[in-house]
Amino acid sequence: MQIISDFTKDTRTKKTVPGSYEWWYFDAIDENGYSVVVIFYEGNPFSKRYIQALSNGRNHFAESFPAISISVYKDGKPLFYSFEETDTEFSNFGTEDISGRVGENSFTGTKDGDSISYNLQLNQSLPNGESISGEFIFSSASGSGIDSSNFNQGSANTHIWNLILPKCEVSGSLKIDSGKPENISFNGTGYHDHNFGSEPMKESFDEWYWGRYHFNTSTLIYYVMNVHGEWIRKGWLIGDDGSVMKLDAIELEDESLTFFGLSSARKLEFSGAGFEAVLQKDQLIDSGPFYQRFQGQVLAKVNGSLMKAEGISEYIKPDRIYSKLFWPLVDMRIKYPGKAHWVQKSSKLYRWTW
Repeated sequence: MQIISDFTKDTRTKKTVPGSYEWWYFDAIDENGYSVVVIFYEGNPFSKRYIQALSNGRNHFAESFPAISISVYKDGKPLFYSFEETDTEFSNFGTEDISGRVGENSFTGTKDGDSISYNLQLNQSLPNGESISGEFIFSSASGSGIDSSNFNQGSANTHIWNLILPKCEVSGSLKIDSGKPENISFNGTGYHDHNFGSEPMKESFDEWYWGRYHFNTSTLIYYVMNVHGEWIRKGWLIGDDGSVMKLDAIELEDESLTFFGLSSARKLEFSGAGFEAVLQKDQLIDSGPFYQRFQGQVLAKVNGSLMKAEGISEYIKPDRIYSKLFWPLVDMRIKYPGKAHWVQKSSKLYRWTW
């Protein structure tokens, strides 16, 4: 994996290899317990249609499978979920300017001096008649402010992780039109990164843990990756001033098995120079046969001072995406172009898939 921090490279990457994928990831947690995760995809790596296209060798390039997922939670419980894959004509990603659009949802990024700002516009409807609309501003007065050499970046370009905004201010509003309508005024802390893979995920790694947790003056970011039997463990404490403390050791503990038979660690321990931390993934907020998302807490000791943070963690086991056993469940959750799955037309049944 190559790790960089470069706003100018937040544009679309040319993807000529079948199975390539790219996503632009945004998340935020506010002071009232709301959290939001929005991901724009070109080459949806979770798509059954994409996997089938790769198998039959027809129309198997990433640009044919754009998608967007939107998740909103309150106190760790889902309020709204949408995952839609569209036809190519309804999407566009900038190669010169920093922008993306899937359906009526979009993002644009701008830089003025050292300040970086992203505008997210959301307007998404579900087959059951529920909808979400709103606008977010992700902004950082100092940009990322990080020297990429701090990340021990590798030379391999099969997967590139562009860590653009490890920490930023987020403001905005959301309107959720559902059985329990919500009007949310949002003020909190957020994160943005951009990932590109030049081959199917399962060819690059077997398991992937990732997470970010914001302290008052710093952010803990980590990934633990099983690359064909070899574990790679990387973590950093990134200060608001751009300083980076590399963490020497990360241990996985307390594995837990889900209903879908997916086993992952629910506790991580970190250590570095003058730094010790324990991360507890308290709430499983999104669970599937090959993917999990958690909200949790980190308790850390930095040079003798105690700190606490809340944040978001994820886990993925990509080879399971290719198991046809799970495809009926994927069909219920992802809306593909054309006719919606009958489960998606029912508010009650669709919530069961969350």
